[in-house]
Amino acid sequence: MQRKRRKKKRFGVFLFLLVVCIGIGIMFVPWAMQPENFREVKNKINGFLYKEDFPDSYNAKSLILVDCSDDEIFVSKNENEPQIPASLAKLFVIEYASTLADLDSIVVADYGAISLTKPGSSVAQIKEKEYFLHNLFAAMLVPSGNDAAYVVADYCGGLLSPQAESSQERVRIFMENLNLHLQQQGYLDTVLYDPSGFDMEAHTTTLDLKEVVYRLLEYSWFREIVSQNTYTATLPDGSTQIWQNTNAFLDPTSEYYNENVCGIKTGSLSDDYNLIVLYQQHGKEFLICSLGSQSDSSRYDDVNFILKTIDESYYLTQ
Repeated sequence: MQRKRRKKKRFGVFLFLLVVCIGIGIMFVPWAMQPENFREVKNKINGFLYKEDFPDSYNAKSLILVDCSDDEIFVSKNENEPQIPASLAKLFVIEYASTLADLDSIVVADYGAISLTKPGSSVAQIKEKEYFLHNLFAAMLVPSGNDAAYVVADYCGGLLSPQAESSQERVRIFMENLNLHLQQQGYLDTVLYDPSGFDMEAHTTTLDLKEVVYRLLEYSWFREIVSQNTYTATLPDGSTQIWQNTNAFLDPTSEYYNENVCGIKTGSLSDDYNLIVLYQQHGKEFLICSLGSQSDSSRYDDVNFILKTIDESYYLTQ
């Protein structure tokens, strides 16, 4: 009888400990899965399993850190692997559109172009009225307005083919010419089908994004737009629209806020979360391009870890 009681007691203790361990595990696993936690241990596990030297266990599918002063890449993960650009496609659209028209060109946003915006898109609440082209660039970059992207493509498609009769046709003509431009400019791993980036067939790489950002950074207007948490656009009729930036690093109320971040752009589609950040530290500028993270927070955690690495790195001060 006593033996049975002892067995029951031992089983009860075992069951209690098992429940405690499971509880701890449930709380511990999500923390351990974060990119910045147990980074070195996860690297060793990956190295053992795949017989490869993993530089870091970043959540992103592709990622680079570049010193803009000499174009040296310090962190690289699948830099040549094609990924879905999502709203980062707008960077290529803006770079090409800026070669076709002046910033102060007046663009009529009509219903035909705005109505091309797909359900579920991020929008800048573009109205059926006149905008300066630079207003629409800001609408694409700050709140990542897909509606603004269609208006820009519609306008530029009309410049390329004045005889085109519909917004849909003008956007198609713009995209055809955009892809020719991409090839001519050396963006050989980038193909786009939609000016807003709302497209699962499009693809690009971190290296192509690095190059288009380099070109856009030559424009002071681009730097000014992407660096602001809120942007006030003054339209041709004197009215204004105010847009909130989607980049949490620029938001003083965000846990990710960093005063040394100078933009540049977020992008997300389906289960892919992208982020490009320009960072000023040690008297230099660093560019981080991150593609294909699995969540909104994980893309910021990856980049945040890199920013801390830059801050603490003696080598990067040279």
